[in-house]
Amino acid sequence: MKDRNGYTTLQMLIVIGVLGIFTLAMIGTTSYAYKDRTDEYYDEKIHLIIKQAELYGTSGPKADLLKKEGKLNITVNDLVKDDYFVADDKEGNVVDPRNSKANLNNKIIILTYKDKDNIKAEIMEED
Repeated sequence: MKDRNGYTTLQMLIVIGVLGIFTLAMIGTTSYAYKDRTDEYYDEKIHLIIKQAELYGTSGPKADLLKKEGKLNITVNDLVKDDYFVADDKEGNVVDPRNSKANLNNKIIILTYKDKDNIKAEIMEED
């Protein structure tokens, strides 16, 4: 009897099938890396801006004015200039994650004073 080196057709089909199943499983688990998450990044950045604006209202340079008037409009640029929010570039721009050519510096934030430790910040959304 002659000894043959190599694999049968059935063995090769089984190996190809196992590799195919493995590949499909890997594509399914790594497909999240290609998902568009710009809206999530935008929401996260807005949340951080609101939290920093509330801190700005309690201890920032305009805290006394806010207490006196009850309401105050500031911009994201005010937060950057007074070191309450870190800009994304050297020019002081806070980049919009949904559009890298737009920035959020001119977004208006309305601060409302309720009491000493309760300041509410809302961002005015464009229509």
